[in-house]
Amino acid sequence: MKKILFQPFENYSEKKLVLIGILVTLLGSFIAYLFQARFDGVLDVHFVENLELHHLFLDNSINIISLSLLLFISGKIVNKKTRLIDVFNASLIARLPYYLISFANINGYMGSLSQRLLNFTTEKPELLPIEGTDLIIILIFAFLSLILLIYYLYLLYKGYQVATNAKGALPIILFIVAILFAEGISKYIIYLIH
Repeated sequence: MKKILFQPFENYSEKKLVLIGILVTLLGSFIAYLFQARFDGVLDVHFVENLELHHLFLDNSINIISLSLLLFISGKIVNKKTRLIDVFNASLIARLPYYLISFANINGYMGSLSQRLLNFTTEKPELLPIEGTDLIIILIFAFLSLILLIYYLYLLYKGYQVATNAKGALPIILFIVAILFAEGISKYIIYLIH
């Protein structure tokens, strides 16, 4: 079980990883639709009221392609033998735990809470539209989201490391730069299209 959770790239064939990654991406997109979660960036998730299912598939595709291409470019700098399929698998598989964040919006709760906080004005702080239980839920959500983000980035780096045979500081720096650029590019393309 430990190998499945922490070393999937070393233990499964590229074909199996692609198949699992695509199936889970489709399932993750559908779950996001059910719970009104939008992955509108490589690192972003927001809860919104109006979603169309094809937008979620498109958003996730843009995120995966942006991430794959930028990690591939940085991987080629690290190791000329880096293959696109290996980096693509890393981008697909690493996102799997991130799709779990969608479940936080059961019955539209987190979306509604977010909207109440956004509508809050600092002119009357005594009218803060959340209760103590809301604060506890926000803290739990933030903690779990952070754990899932860390796990996502861990899996992504492990896949990148296997794909590039990365060693030393340069691959880590290139990995971070690639993710930041992928985030910016994916957000720009998603908002350009929608």
